[in-house]
Formats: sequence, structure tokens, C-alpha cells
Amino acid sequence: MAAGKGQQKAEQEKASIVAFYNAIAKGASLEYDGSMELKKTLYKVYPDMNDEWYRSFLQQSKAIIGYIGHRQGSKDNSWSYAWYDGPTQEIPRTDQTDVINGVWDSFTTTQQRLFGSKKDSWNTVDVYIAKKNKITKMKQMIKTLEEEFQDDNLSPEIYIGVINSFMAQALADKILIPISLKLVSKSAARATLKETNLDVGPSTLVVKEGIIESPLKTNFEIFTKGNELNFNTNSMTFNVNFTAGKYTTPYYWETRMSGNNQKTELKDRFVGVRGGLTNAKAQAGSIPVPLMKDLVKEFGRYDLDHNIGTKLDNHKSDWKKLLKELIRDKSIPKDFGSMAIFGQSVTPDQFIDKAFELDNMKPADIKLLYNVSKSQFSAKLRQKLRQLLIMDAFVQAKKNGKLADFIGHSYFRAAKMNLSQADLSGPFVKIS
Repeated sequence: MAAGKGQQKAEQEKASIVAFYNAIAKGASLEYDGSMELKKTLYKVYPDMNDEWYRSFLQQSKAIIGYIGHRQGSKDNSWSYAWYDGPTQEIPRTDQTDVINGVWDSFTTTQQRLFGSKKDSWNTVDVYIAKKNKITKMKQMIKTLEEEFQDDNLSPEIYIGVINSFMAQALADKILIPISLKLVSKSAARATLKETNLDVGPSTLVVKEGIIESPLKTNFEIFTKGNELNFNTNSMTFNVNFTAGKYTTPYYWETRMSGNNQKTELKDRFVGVRGGLTNAKAQAGSIPVPLMKDLVKEFGRYDLDHNIGTKLDNHKSDWKKLLKELIRDKSIPKDFGSMAIFGQSVTPDQFIDKAFELDNMKPADIKLLYNVSKSQFSAKLRQKLRQLLIMDAFVQAKKNGKLADFIGHSYFRAAKMNLSQADLSGPFVKIS
């Protein structure tokens, strides 16, 4: 029986750290089938490993040894290894550490609740490595910081910020390296490694440039699908990139329905083996609805719930005006697809009129007139209207010279990267 998703994820993470151990401590080859001993060990850790995951473990290992300056095929016993969720059987206990787990354990209950009592929300690290000869000293320093800054007279955020700064310096010195892992696609020429929450400036992230590479694409077409009233795609998608600090980051944006709610998901884009950019399989992160509301309000002119309620007719003229404004606007590229209802092309005004009419109709009446279920149409319509508000936020950001910040801040928030020293996410390197 195949392992469940949770078990598979655990096995994938453990296989990664086992691959790192074998590459560094045992000098295993990282070429395809270059070390059958390593491959057999990986199968032992992750029995469902397919070819793409095998290649991914090799690519991840090449990225980490390149980062620490280790030469492939040589042996180095100066590192300790850890899976964030516990010991790993295939690595000797004398070569394992728990230093980052100890940091989380040093947080008070109040501090842990700032992250929903989930250590992954503080630091999205999956595995980590540390210099053996520095671990005792690091643990002593953590204890000293705890004694000094775990004070009832201080805000609980203070100790977290101090610890994050300490860990960022340890990462910069390459003596403690927290690692967040993503599947490296088989179409990628190599894995990418990025330092995160380490070097974003003294106070606030400075995004130098932000570019919308493809139109903000949705489809304002209402039709019937599977005996349900629906839109021809409930997503809005596009490609963007931004430059901040040392890195230019291209990514893919998708805002879509998830249950009855909105979900905005971002995925890294990378150079494939044949050149050109392609989307990573794994998401870089998602923007929670409350945060999406904050971003739209900060960079746009409306709240994400602006003129959205149970009675859309009360704001029909406003929605018509906004839709036509966005269609006429040329400051950023947009694609509304086929503006049609039941196969007939319509004007923007006609679209709003008919969509709102369908929204007001009772399910039984829609069933009688069109022989389809109303299903989630009303929720999907409101999601479509929110897409207009997000589009407008991009337009306003462009006009106000803040497009780069909007693009960069959205990505950094979704990926749990820090925007300022006031933020509390821990430092790590991301391999994808």
C-alpha cells in the first residue's frame, strides 16, 4: 500500500538529509547511478521514490555542497545533520544534532502561539546541517540569550527577533544552515539555492524592479459545465518577476477558488534544460486571505471586499464602471478571454447585468429555465469580482510607482520571507 501524503513528505525530507550526509561525510557520487549504495539507501528511506525524486535528491545535494564549498567525492566529517521532525535512522546518532529544535523549545507558550504553536510557521526549515565544533557554543549562546531576553517586562517578540538575528549570522557564517526543500523538477538544469531572511537590508526589503511578464488572464465567460452554471475558468493567472537584494525571482501567480474561499498560490519559475522558464511543481507559498486583503488595500484603492455582499445589485453601476475602466486601461497587460454568456458575445455592461441577474435567481428557477444546477455560481461570481479588485490594485500600484513593491512583497509574504526586522520568520536557505 502506498504511503499517505504526510508519510511521503516525511520520507522525502529524510531522504534529502540522508543524501546530504552521504555526499558530504561519505563522499558519495552525485551523478545519476554514480553510487548504487546511495540509491539503495534512498530507497530504504523512501520506498516510493520515483526517478524524478531520485534526480531531485542528487540535485539538492549538489546545491548544498556547492553552497558550503564541498568537493564532490571527497569526505568531510565536520558536519552534523538533522531532520526537523526527529532523528534519522540512516545517519549515526553521533552525526546528528537538534540545535534548531532546541531554539523552538526555548520559546515560551506565548511565543509559540504567535506562530499558531507550529514550529514550521516560525521557520519553514525541513532539514538542517551544523558545524560539529560550533554546536556547543551555539547552544550556550542560545541559553544566554534566553536568560537575557526572556523577561516578563519585554515584549515576547523581542527574544524571537534576537534569536533570528543570531541564526541569520550563523547562516551567514555557514556554521548553521537551515534548509527548506522543494522537488527539483526533472526538467530543471540544476537546483536553485536562495538565502532567505538573511540579507534583505537593515530595515525594509528594497525591491529594485518588478515586471509583469504576461497578461493578468481570466475569462469572463459564463456557460454550463457538467450540468452546473459556471465560469470558463475560475482562476486568474500571470507571470511576473522582481529583483531584490542579490536575486531576480520569476514566479507564477494564480488566484482561484478553493472550496468556497479564495486562494492565491505562487510558484517559482526556473530555467529548464532546454532553456526558457517553466513553472515549478511545488508552490513557493500561498497568500492567506487576510494578507491578500492587506496587500490589496495597501497598493490599491479598494478593500478586497469592496462592494461585495449578499446584494450585488446595489453596486451594479460601480462594477460596470470598474470593469470598463480595467478593459480600457493599458498600464498593465490584461486578458479577459471571451466575454460571453451561454455562447453569445456580450458587452461589459450586458455581462454584469446578466451575471447579477443569475446571482439573484433561486436555484429552482435556474434549474427550470436552463436545466442546470446553480451550485457555487454566486461564490464564483464574487471571486471573479475580487479578481477585478486585484487587477485594479496592480493598475494603481503601476500608476503610483509601487508595482515592484507589490510584486516583491506578495512573493516574500507567501514564501514566509522577512520584509523588515519586525517580522518574525526564521532564516533558512531554500533549495528548489
